[in-house]
Amino acid sequence: MIEVALLFLLFAGIVFLGYILNSMFYRLKISSIMPLLLIGLAIGPILHLVDTSSSSVVAQVSPFVTAIAIAFVLFDVGMNIRLSSLRDILLKASKFTLATSVITGVAVTLILYYLQNWSIVQALMAGFALSGTSSITLPALFKVIKISDGMKTTLAYQSVFNDVFSLVIPLIFFNILATGTYTVNFVAAELFGFIVGSILIGILFAAFWVFVLKKFKKYSSEYSWMLTLTIVLAVYGSAEYLNFNGALATFIFGMLLANLPDMKFLVRSVITPVLQDISHIKVYQKEITFFVSTFFFVYIGMLFNPQGPQGILIALAVGMSIIMLGIRYLTSGILSGIISDKKHKKSDTTVIRFYVAQGLAPAIIATLPATVGIVIPNLIDIVFLVILITNGMLSIGLYRYAKQREKE
Repeated sequence: MIEVALLFLLFAGIVFLGYILNSMFYRLKISSIMPLLLIGLAIGPILHLVDTSSSSVVAQVSPFVTAIAIAFVLFDVGMNIRLSSLRDILLKASKFTLATSVITGVAVTLILYYLQNWSIVQALMAGFALSGTSSITLPALFKVIKISDGMKTTLAYQSVFNDVFSLVIPLIFFNILATGTYTVNFVAAELFGFIVGSILIGILFAAFWVFVLKKFKKYSSEYSWMLTLTIVLAVYGSAEYLNFNGALATFIFGMLLANLPDMKFLVRSVITPVLQDISHIKVYQKEITFFVSTFFFVYIGMLFNPQGPQGILIALAVGMSIIMLGIRYLTSGILSGIISDKKHKKSDTTVIRFYVAQGLAPAIIATLPATVGIVIPNLIDIVFLVILITNGMLSIGLYRYAKQREKE
């Protein structure tokens, strides 16, 4: 009973600490991800309060933990995107996102290939896993900063694109590593299946759920949020079972639900009865996102197992993070026309440039090779350090943003 009591206290303490850290994010502009990673590091590899070895339960449930985190967080991000804003910035946001991701992916790949002596496929897998930014910090970030709707939509669009891009491309290279198969047709089929199929899954489930909410409103209205969470899991699970991408499917599902009021082609009698339920879902979804993301980053910290020459790896991670920041600095000019508020142009640009925070995608990719017996030296160490450093850079950027905003 003592062990159970201690476990309950640990869970309660992590949640409460997550709340405090998020408050610090709002007030002091300090990213909550860094302290959460360090707490996980202390609980697992340093103090050994929890067994996190490769044969432990903690390590074995990694696929389930990461899947739940992706499903709930990307659903929340989708719920916060307005299609009307996306339409206005789509071309420039796409250019910026694609240019940043491809250049960053190639640069990191070359660094890992030449400095870590990995095979080119291993370097490509890790390089493109670290090519984008994470959407998991967006819900908290949007409460801290005051930027235009166009810029918010750009950040959300880029982060979701990166979460998919940073999963899809590395997964293709992971499949090549695991199977030894490489053909142009194989890569094309993988991309088509991941993207097009995932979007269709999201659309079908959104149509089905709107029908259910309307048809059974009398019985479902009080439980619409909890029932929707079960559908989010169903969307993710269905997409993954069919070899599509659960992350993209849940994002599309959330985005379609949130944008029902703007879908003029739908009959009003279909939309109006479920609008209250959608508002109810959006309010409570923030809480589940906070809960899941708090535990996820503690969990990632627990999985970190320092090995090899850490000084060299830290220098490597710092160098790659600085290069990522430099690439965003160079490509941010593409978005100049999206900043509608000229008075706050400098502070808005600072947010775009410093939003290099890594999160879910590279953490997931880093744990995959070990599941099929593939050893890539220092992979998890490098990914963990880059996640930590880039979130530190985000905190620096938010501090600069706050100072610039005061001057403006």
